[in-house]
Amino acid sequence: MDLPESIFRAYDIRGVVGKTLTPEGVRAIGRAVAGLARERGRDTVVVGRDGRLSGPVLSAALTEGLAEGGCDVIDVGMVPSPVVYFAAHHFGTQTCIAVTGSH
Repeated sequence: MDLPESIFRAYDIRGVVGKTLTPEGVRAIGRAVAGLARERGRDTVVVGRDGRLSGPVLSAALTEGLAEGGCDVIDVGMVPSPVVYFAAHHFGTQTCIAVTGSH
């Protein structure tokens, strides 16, 4: 799958939902992240999302991609981003993804 290079930043991925960031693209990103996590000895990823309307669809696609890539997912649901980081620490995964938006 070809993903627009413009969505990849130094520390995050940013796109316009439905244009540069689609469920199919997010699923592919999930598979890629799973591959990197497994290379580093991590097989579980915490996933959380904010309250935006696109969150459930993108989070589900991400979870599917992570699972397809061989990772287990702990879905903490709709929470503030710091809770996603806390959950990664609490569950000892050292790996998490927060599905959020900026505006």
